[in-house]
Amino acid sequence: MKYILFIAFILSVVSCAKHDGYTLTGHVPEAWEGKPVFLALDDTNQPHFIDSTKISGGKFKFQGKFEVPRYCTINIYLDPNDRQTRSKIINFSLFIDSTAVEATCDYSGKHPVFQISGSGTQTEYQNYLSEIQPMEDDRSKTFYAYGEAYYSTKDLAKAIDLAKLVTEKRLAIREAKMKYLKAHPESAISVKIAQELSDRNSDLSLKEIEGLFTSLSPEMQNSEMGQALRATIQGRQVFIGGAFIDMELMAPDGSKKKISDFVKPGCTTLIEFWASWCSPCRAEIPHMRNTYSKYHPKGLNIVSISIDSEPKNWHQAMEEEKMPWGQLIDNTKAAFRAYNLTGVPSSILVDEKGKIINVNARGGWLDAAMQEIYD
Repeated sequence: MKYILFIAFILSVVSCAKHDGYTLTGHVPEAWEGKPVFLALDDTNQPHFIDSTKISGGKFKFQGKFEVPRYCTINIYLDPNDRQTRSKIINFSLFIDSTAVEATCDYSGKHPVFQISGSGTQTEYQNYLSEIQPMEDDRSKTFYAYGEAYYSTKDLAKAIDLAKLVTEKRLAIREAKMKYLKAHPESAISVKIAQELSDRNSDLSLKEIEGLFTSLSPEMQNSEMGQALRATIQGRQVFIGGAFIDMELMAPDGSKKKISDFVKPGCTTLIEFWASWCSPCRAEIPHMRNTYSKYHPKGLNIVSISIDSEPKNWHQAMEEEKMPWGQLIDNTKAAFRAYNLTGVPSSILVDEKGKIINVNARGGWLDAAMQEIYD
């Protein structure tokens, strides 16, 4: 049985009195008696468990002390011997501050619902989400329409227009998040927002990302999660406006070539990471061929970098796909790691000066970028 957790929040004024540390008490079904429960910090670069207990008498309890509110996750393992199968794990996340927090599970419906009260920061976070979530839902609806146009009806013109609209809505969400952060520099919620806006897919410049950090209060900057954010920013090598990372890799004929060999003055270059075994990568190639055919005469270059571990699989895929642009293989994944990627396909679009201008130029977004540059 697959559990999908929906967290319902109940605002509470009386229970928000300050304590010397926190107490988190969970009320759960008696059928979960004896099940292990873990408390994890989920606001650092490496989320980790900090406490554990077992359900007894339909309850579990955690006590401790945080210097500032922390974003945490509770994991309840319905099968103590299986901590991998998602359907056997109940989890929910919340901000815990120096209060007595209650988390009550309502299992009267199809899925467990946790009602949380007592944390002022959590209440504040829910108020924030009530403003952001409708915007996220609207963006998701437009993204779904894009998928229908691009994959199902093959209406490329409509797909490109929808891709542009998705981008507009995403930027509006980003603006709303940044507005909240700047208005609440002392809030732990703002640190979480800054973390979200600074992730691997961020389309902010380094200056803008650093500005997120400096907008936080000194207390938030110096907190553990603030320092984790700072480490993330300092470790970033790929960001809008920055130079692409150049590396020497192997070409199809066995020679060594640099990525920069394909980034030429006066041209826009798509650096595309892919693999022969990646179905979405292979599915995207026919569209890339069409876009390349249309815009290469105007200045579009492409270099595809495979992360195949076996060169023979790479060669076979190149033979089947017949891609008329530059090819390299990164079978050690050195470039993949340097670009801080987590999967394929991944695309980085750079301008004629080698500056990164897009970190998600695929499908309709590639065509939208080409229209903006060349049409």
